[in-house]
Amino acid sequence: MTIACLHQPNFLPWTKLISKIAASDVWIVYDSVQYTKTEFHSRQLINTRQGPMLLSVPVLRAGKPRFQTLADVELCDDHNWRAAHLRQLTEHYRRTPYWSEVYALLEPVYYAGHRHLVDFNLDLAQAIMRYVGVRTTVVRASSLPHHGDRTDRLIQLNQAVGAEVHLTGTYNNDRVDIDWDRVAQAGISVCAHQFTHPVYPQPSEPFVANLSIVDMLSNCGPDAFDQLAQRRRNPVVLTGAPRRYDRSAQSPA
Repeated sequence: MTIACLHQPNFLPWTKLISKIAASDVWIVYDSVQYTKTEFHSRQLINTRQGPMLLSVPVLRAGKPRFQTLADVELCDDHNWRAAHLRQLTEHYRRTPYWSEVYALLEPVYYAGHRHLVDFNLDLAQAIMRYVGVRTTVVRASSLPHHGDRTDRLIQLNQAVGAEVHLTGTYNNDRVDIDWDRVAQAGISVCAHQFTHPVYPQPSEPFVANLSIVDMLSNCGPDAFDQLAQRRRNPVVLTGAPRRYDRSAQSPA
């Protein structure tokens, strides 16, 4: 049985997202949605001695349309932000036990010369995945046919990768406009990702959660990551009906 999750390719993803990817067979990289600077597409929280700080990736906006899909967003190279990022990360994490290993993962990606934000983010995420032993298949939504409302697209993307189960962290979230009954009627079971944030040693107290996975890896290394890949934490909340998806049975969008 194939389990798939669907999520945007965020910059230096936070621990909860890596946990969801690790609990899936396929990560459908949702790069066909709108880019927004208020999300974590081009920024992420890291830890400092003064507390959490946003590390941001500069992207080209001048002369670009107001609404851009993630796949189309280009990186800005008019100043050396790559070296500046690595200096900042080193300044804040050099005293952690595994920073040298994590730096060795990040540096080649930073200097690989990516033009697009998604390519950069995905290469960072996959370097981290390899480090912690996550073998989840990565497929870009932009390479798959999908259209319609959010529920239509979710169904079509899961079907395109042959997923029988969709793993989501937003089930019963009123802000997410997904008709989960329609998903189940399409033959796709829905599984709720249950995540308990691990508490691990950090250089200072109190513990700070919801940071980039870089924080956990720098402090704990790859061995501490095993707990995030436990699929048994993710209960099935809706069972998909064993029938083909019929668009004529949809509720109005």
